[in-house]
Amino acid sequence: MPTVPRPLNAGAAALFPGSFLLDYVSYPKLLNPLGDNMNRSKLKNKGERGAVAVEFALVAPILLLLIVAIIEFSYFYNLQISVTQAAREAARTMAVTNDTGKAQAAAVAGAPSISLSPANVALSGPCSHGITVQSTVTYSAPSLTGFFTPSITVTGQGAMSCGG
Repeated sequence: MPTVPRPLNAGAAALFPGSFLLDYVSYPKLLNPLGDNMNRSKLKNKGERGAVAVEFALVAPILLLLIVAIIEFSYFYNLQISVTQAAREAARTMAVTNDTGKAQAAAVAGAPSISLSPANVALSGPCSHGITVQSTVTYSAPSLTGFFTPSITVTGQGAMSCGG
């Protein structure tokens, strides 16, 4: 690789008097594969102008669709977790108190992030010792964007042994 001598500045010569390295410093000359000096304007082809913009225009919709899908899935998953928690709370309260009204109120309180009504909570029946009470909570919610589906209905189930 060819080297080009370069003189040091006067400040470095004053700091290191008498050094043989102060006269010239060699550094490699940058060459492109063709052996010419590196020059960005020579390497750029005229036909490649705007290629980045075209590539971005092709990839951007896919990336945006992926981001929207992640957001929608996260929202629906959060709904499912909330509804399942409400069903668990309803089953637990029914197993302990054997009161349908308290169980429905516990379900509503167990999912504060959604506007659940007691009518959305269904219980399997009265509770007696040794029987498993089951609760089912159903909730419909609109989609955030409406891009994939306009709304979704999620169902959560809970079960608890009575008197246990």
